[in-house]
Formats: sequence, C-alpha cells, structure tokens
Amino acid sequence: MADCMECDEDIAEDCEVCPGCGLEAPVSYLWYREDYEPAIIQAREGDDPVLLANLLFKAYYDAGSLPDPYVMGDVHGELIELYKEHRMYERLIHQYCIDASNYEYGSPADAIAAVDLALELGREDLELYVYQMIDQFNRAYYRREPPEHIIAREKELFEKIDAGELTEIAFPHFDREMWDDFQLQAGKRGQQDG
Repeated sequence: MADCMECDEDIAEDCEVCPGCGLEAPVSYLWYREDYEPAIIQAREGDDPVLLANLLFKAYYDAGSLPDPYVMGDVHGELIELYKEHRMYERLIHQYCIDASNYEYGSPADAIAAVDLALELGREDLELYVYQMIDQFNRAYYRREPPEHIIAREKELFEKIDAGELTEIAFPHFDREMWDDFQLQAGKRGQQDG
C-alpha cells in the first residue's frame, strides 16, 4: 500500500486515480518512473551532463507543480551534485536560490551556499542575483528588510551597473524549459556555463 500525495488516503502502489480526492497518479514517484526515469537512466549512462541536467530539472519542476516533495527533494540533491561536478555554476546558484525561497520546503543553508559560491567565483552578477532573490523572498514571506551590509553591497553593485562595469545576469522566466532558453542566450553571449 501507499499514501496519496494529496489526501494521504491508503491506496495501491499502482493506483491511477485516488478514490478519496481524484488526484491522477497519486503515488509519489509513480509519475516520475513513467515520465522521466527511462530517459534519465539513459542520460546518466551517456556522456551528456547538460541533457541529464535538463531532464532532472524538468522532473524537479513537475515535482514542485504536483507537489511531490519526495521526488522534489531527491532530484534537487542530484541536481546540486551534478551542477557542482560539471561546474554549471549559474544553474547551481539558481537552484540554491529557488530552494532557499521555497515557501514550504525552503532551506536557509542553500541561501548561504549561493552567496558563498558567488563570492568564491568572484561573480558579482551572480552575487547581486542571490541578494535580490533572497531579499525578495524575505520581504514577501517574513516582511523583513535585508541587513545593512547587504543593502550597502547591493548599492555598490548597482553603481557598477550604472557605470557600465557590471552587467546583471538575466535568467529566463522560471519554467520547465528555462535552461533550454538559457543555453541559447549563453551561446549568443559566448558564455560556457550550461
């Protein structure tokens, strides 16, 4: 037996529609195994980390839409490791920020990791992005302003933008196809990060 992701009713592992709430594919991982697992296994065995990252991100996005927190958490962890291993730093920082600003499952540790990585890379565009994402979340969710040192640092970075010394990074709109769009933009910008 399994539990429905929506209403927690006891249901069969292969249940297609929950009799309690009507949710389709109500068993955690059932939809993932059917929709993603074969292609992800094949991508893991191949030598295309960008394809694997794109498939995993789409599964992560869909898991958040359902929501299926079990798949979401497991895929998030795999994405983090894949991004680190293949130095997909822009994706990694974005993933940290998305997770840190998730209202239900957010992790402050991911916000810290994102800032630390941006500083380690010396990427002021990513540093500013992290501050903006975390500030936006904190203002909306906690009704809290950023600390003074972050406000001062953001001001410095915006002054660099105004002086033409820094260009803000522009991630595509958050959706399941966003990294396909980002790769096209990166090619136009001549960047190597996938």
